[in-house]
Amino acid sequence: MDASYRSLVNSLPARLREPAEKLPWTLGLTSSPDGGWGDFVRLHPNRELPVYAAQMSDGGYCLAPEDLARYVRAHHFGGFTWLLRDRLEDGQVAHDDVLAELSELFGRRWRDAIVDATGEEPLTDLLCRRSTALWRRGTHLERKALAAVTPVGARQYTSVVREKLGWIAVPAQALLLVDGDSDRLESFLAAHDLYLLGLQAIDDVIDRDQDRALRGGDVPGAIGCSPGALLRAAPKLVQRASAAAKVGGFGWLAAWLDAFARATGSWSLGGDVIADELEAIAIVGEIEETIVGRGESTTIAQPLLASVPA
Repeated sequence: MDASYRSLVNSLPARLREPAEKLPWTLGLTSSPDGGWGDFVRLHPNRELPVYAAQMSDGGYCLAPEDLARYVRAHHFGGFTWLLRDRLEDGQVAHDDVLAELSELFGRRWRDAIVDATGEEPLTDLLCRRSTALWRRGTHLERKALAAVTPVGARQYTSVVREKLGWIAVPAQALLLVDGDSDRLESFLAAHDLYLLGLQAIDDVIDRDQDRALRGGDVPGAIGCSPGALLRAAPKLVQRASAAAKVGGFGWLAAWLDAFARATGSWSLGGDVIADELEAIAIVGEIEETIVGRGESTTIAQPLLASVPA
């Protein structure tokens, strides 16, 4: 990941290279100016998601290592771009002209890296435009939810997380559409969405004090649940993500998700553990129904499938 960032920094105008080199620290992602992106992004699917998408049902890769590396590079470029944009949007770092220019240039490099991987400009532009529009809508909905007097519930939370973080899977989606088995796209998207919601639930419990300070409310309050219930929902969501990955034949991803669910399965904030557990089960049911039971993954995948070149 840090090697990908070095190549990105080297492609920038000379005047932007020094601030770009310190960007992870500027964004508050590392403890020192010398820290790299790899110090912050530690979970393997977050670092190498296209590797999991490239698994064929028979267990092999659907493309050559050098071609897969292009998708991984595009995935990394997306992370650099959107983590910067998220921090700016959330007010976690002050806006300035340098960061604004880096955001713009990073976005162009992300798009170009996906084109380099796929060879498909129209599809890439569709994916990038769509994820950008969803991110804007998701950030807007998140602000409204945190400021709302009445809880918005788990279904709205699901929409916010999926729209705000949908950019993460764009290179992996492109891989499945162009070089993989597009019939398995729906299962992959469902698995990844459920996994992201599990991760986000953990982050939103950890960040509730910061969210109240910066945005006037926290996520458990916006959903209408206890922090303990949201934390207990996380490993259950990851377990459901593993089940979706197995349906699609993504065995490597399913195995990793199973291990992560086991590792987080005992986490608790104390308090009324039974009440939190029951509430977590209800939250997970609503989230899974929103993603899988109501066919939202199919709704998302259909316009992408229609755009695949014959």
